[in-house]
Amino acid sequence: MKQIFIIGLILLSFSIVSAQQSKAEKEVLAVNKAWADAQVKGDLEALDKIFHEDLIVTSGNGTLRDKKGELADSKPAPDFKTYFFNTEDVRIKIYGKTAVVTGHAKWRISYQGKDADNERRYTSVYVKQNGRWQMVALQVTRIAKPQ
Repeated sequence: MKQIFIIGLILLSFSIVSAQQSKAEKEVLAVNKAWADAQVKGDLEALDKIFHEDLIVTSGNGTLRDKKGELADSKPAPDFKTYFFNTEDVRIKIYGKTAVVTGHAKWRISYQGKDADNERRYTSVYVKQNGRWQMVALQVTRIAKPQ
């Protein structure tokens, strides 16, 4: 009887840990979606909350930006419009108060009246501080076109 009770406690502890991880994954997934939505809207206030003060972005061409530079790059402009920004194949791994997100981003923009479709693989790193997840690193990689 004691063995059944001990096994039950072990199984319960595993289910509690699993539920906590899934809650964290859901939270990070929501922030990842909020990031994509804010990009489309040019919502600098939302992006400011999502981006950690120590944010480092490595763009597809290898240039680096900090939070200030990324916010400036996301600022709405009269000759620039984002039609959509979708993420798919999103995978999240939680390591305590750190989350690593990988995914495939697709978006369409209009710049000076010309539309362009873009897609990149991305990796972002989030940390949880003061009860919320914030992006501390983002790397975007171009996808090679088939030849």
